[in-house]
Amino acid sequence: MVLISFKAMDINLKFFLIHTILTIYLLSYSLIDYYRNSGAVNLQEKAERLLKSKEFWYERLQKLDTDFGYYEDLNHLLIVNKRFQSLDLYRLQSGEFELIKTVDIIVGENRGDKMVEGDKKTPTGVYQLLERIDKLDPFYGPLAIVLSYPNLLDSLDGKSGSGIWIHGFPMSGGRELFTKGCVALDNKKLIELNSLIDNLDKATIILEDGRLKKSSKLDLATILSSLYRWLDSWRSSNFESYIEFYGDDFKRFDGNSLDWFKEYKKKIFAREEKKEIYFSNINISPYPNSQNRVLFRVTFDEVYKTARVKFQGKKELYVELINQKMKIVVEK
Repeated sequence: MVLISFKAMDINLKFFLIHTILTIYLLSYSLIDYYRNSGAVNLQEKAERLLKSKEFWYERLQKLDTDFGYYEDLNHLLIVNKRFQSLDLYRLQSGEFELIKTVDIIVGENRGDKMVEGDKKTPTGVYQLLERIDKLDPFYGPLAIVLSYPNLLDSLDGKSGSGIWIHGFPMSGGRELFTKGCVALDNKKLIELNSLIDNLDKATIILEDGRLKKSSKLDLATILSSLYRWLDSWRSSNFESYIEFYGDDFKRFDGNSLDWFKEYKKKIFAREEKKEIYFSNINISPYPNSQNRVLFRVTFDEVYKTARVKFQGKKELYVELINQKMKIVVEK
């Protein structure tokens, strides 16, 4: 027998062992007893049943701050209130949103959701922060943060335009009263805001018009449990169960309709291939919209493996809740 001291271990191995020990320690006694009596296979089956249970997720969410959604892979959330022209920056830590900065802003000259290029409106919706730009016309201040407008839902809804930024005021010292659709703020405050966001990939911005409702824990539990029931039907090639999760107005990322998608998936499922599909790092954001639909943007990391196909990357869904049932309206 070879003994290796803890101090001499590789740091990654130390982390793995500590994480494993803590995970085992934190398991409830009931789960440990279930494992002792039923074994690992049955434990996996129990875990999968729980993940498909709305009650499980609802109970789990009680310990989390879910006012602005559910996030497993987010550091910062920005909320822009176009009506009151303010921007709130939240830090997400240990399941709690901490407000760390509020600033006055200027938005598009015209009110409402952006529909076409040149309408001088600031978009309504949920977007990613794509990149920082510091080499730009002095009119836009010292730097700009590029937003992902138009997102997938915008594009499929026929919205146009581009170049929506968070930027500053003219370096000459003048102050604009409105923008053409961007979000603008005082240069010093912009620099401070930028310094507080360490990783753009783990930041999301919600642009709304003052009517953003707190996310319901019941709604979020419905979405989370539905995601895992959708996953289960996908893995098992249960077409009828799978297709029930799609809305009548569904569009795939390439614009194809639900009818086209059904025929496509029937052919795929008919192969009865063994599939390995896993989800992780789920983020769910409430999606403000002018149609008063109960919409959410859902993203997660997906691993998909069959004998023919291997995919690992980011999945993006836009879902609607109708009578507490999740319907996918857009998928990429």
